[in-house]
Amino acid sequence: MHNNWKSTLALLMVAATIAGAQVPTSKEDRQQILKFGIETDLLDLVRTLQQEQNKDFIPELAATCRATRNTELKELILGYFLDLKDKSLESDAVEELRHPEKKANSLLLTTVSYLTGIKAASSEEVFVGLMNNKNKTLALASIRALAKIEAKGKVAAILAVYNDAETEPNFKPDIIWALGELKAREAVETLLKEYNDSENAPLLRGSILSALGKIGDNRAWDLVFNALSSDNSDLRAAAVATLASFPGHKELNSALTKALRDGQVNVRLAGAEAAGALKASELTELLMFRVKKDPEPKIRVASVRAISQFPEGDSPVLVLLADRKTDFSVWKESLNQALAKKWSGTLASLKKVLEDENKAKSSVLAPIIAASLIAQKEIYRVLFGLLLQNDAPSSRGTALRAISIGNFREYEPLVRSISLKDSDSGVKTQALGLLKAWGVSQ
Repeated sequence: MHNNWKSTLALLMVAATIAGAQVPTSKEDRQQILKFGIETDLLDLVRTLQQEQNKDFIPELAATCRATRNTELKELILGYFLDLKDKSLESDAVEELRHPEKKANSLLLTTVSYLTGIKAASSEEVFVGLMNNKNKTLALASIRALAKIEAKGKVAAILAVYNDAETEPNFKPDIIWALGELKAREAVETLLKEYNDSENAPLLRGSILSALGKIGDNRAWDLVFNALSSDNSDLRAAAVATLASFPGHKELNSALTKALRDGQVNVRLAGAEAAGALKASELTELLMFRVKKDPEPKIRVASVRAISQFPEGDSPVLVLLADRKTDFSVWKESLNQALAKKWSGTLASLKKVLEDENKAKSSVLAPIIAASLIAQKEIYRVLFGLLLQNDAPSSRGTALRAISIGNFREYEPLVRSISLKDSDSGVKTQALGLLKAWGVSQ
């Protein structure tokens, strides 16, 4: 959602440029717009500042937010301050929620998001008050907000709403979620009772198990264990997902084994995630079977992720990474894990892949490797020579970029050769530009 919003902003900026709109760039011009501009000018300016992540006008924008009656502008500024995690509008946002009457839900929810995003402890009381607000959308958002700002001291208030006969039944899942996020041990008895009273509501029972798992109270173990054999796959999956919260139980490995062989995708997925969280390395062989044979790509990927969390998980994952015939989704996850964990064998595995691709005149994986290595170019600098020899122009272009950023002068002979003979004109030009930057004549 956040990335889509950013993309939308970028498109708006492009559209404005095409239409001939002049976006002010000087600090003085921008200050003039903030002082004297009409609302459309202010909206355009705030969008530009947000895109730039510009912090130069925080006091002026805060004052604008306080003064304007334009809901769109208020929302935009609050969203911008949320992006920056800036607390300048904290007290104003709290005051906004104290008087929610006749205000648009979009503004109220944006205000809630801002306060939760900056984890404003000052908003706890107002959220408690809003849990019973006649605006049900705002009430639910407030319940979830208390969990997000980690208001552990308000568990009793949340439980009071949960136990109130006037509370709408469809609020229960959100309240249960909040209690789980807060790891509210004082809610365990209430949740256990609700579970026993909800025999015909498997989805609600699943929510309760998830919350009990987050709380990690052993009083819930019997419910979890019994739910592992439920006929309802959603409830089985919820039970499996909680297993990581109960380490030490002798039944864990057999439960995980059963889950990883379950016919339902959601149960196997929960099993793989729980196995990784528990670092159950004794299940490596079974998880490798899932990696190679499971019909669902997301299970194969989850199994790789689980194995990568084991103490000796680097060995099997690097074998998958070194084989360019590995299923692509599995190979890509293996690459992600290897680079994130900086395993010592990653370099050798990637070297083998690139050598094999170059020998086969293939360019399937090399461009992905090239793009992934930019952030760790010093560690993998010896691989850029292989990437410069790959068939894909994108591989060579990305390698040239990394060599330029890192100033890897050992590649000068290869760069010179590319500048003279490369089949792609863009890559050729890029190599010439690099040589020029190095002060090397043709």
